[in-house]
Amino acid sequence: MKKTFTLVLLLLALPAFAHPGHDGNPLHDGLLHPLTGLDHLLMLLGTGVLAALTRRSLSLPLATLAAMFAGAVCGHYFGDVMGMEMMIAVSLVVAAGAMLLPSRQLLLALAMPLFALFHGWAHGVEATPSAFWLFSAGFVTVSGLLLLAGFAVGCLLRRHQRLQKAFGGGLLAGAALVLAG
Repeated sequence: MKKTFTLVLLLLALPAFAHPGHDGNPLHDGLLHPLTGLDHLLMLLGTGVLAALTRRSLSLPLATLAAMFAGAVCGHYFGDVMGMEMMIAVSLVVAAGAMLLPSRQLLLALAMPLFALFHGWAHGVEATPSAFWLFSAGFVTVSGLLLLAGFAVGCLLRRHQRLQKAFGGGLLAGAALVLAG
C-alpha cells in the first residue's frame, strides 16, 4: 500500500514535458516545437521507424498525425488533462519496447496513434490561444516531416536487426532522459 501511494504521488508530481512560452511568432514556434522537445522528436521518429518495420506503409504515420492534431484541438478547447505527461513518457517506452521485442512490434506500433493524442494535447494546451491555428499548422507540418524521416530510417533498418535494437536502445535512453528531466 505504501509503495502504491508513493507511485501515485510521483505520477502526479511529474513536470510537464512540453515547453510553454510560445509568445513570439506562432508559425515559427510551431515549426520548431517538435524539434526542440526530445519527447516529441523521439516519438515521431520512432513511430515512423515502426511503420516501416511493420509494413504499415504510411497509414500508421498518417493516423498518428491525425490523432496528434485531434489531441491539439482537444487541448486547446478543454485544457490540461491529468496523466498527459505520463502518457507522453510511456509512448517512448512503448516505441522502444516495440524495437526491442519484435514479436510484439505490430501490436505496440498500433498503439502509437493513441499516444500521439496526448502529445498533441500537450501542444494544444501550451499554444497561445489566439494563435492556436497558426501554431498548429507549424507543428503538424514538421511532425509530418519527422514521421516521414522516421519511415525512411525504418526502411533502411528493415534488414538490420542489430541496428533496430540499437535504435530501440536509443529510444529507451531518450525515455529515461525525458523521465529524469
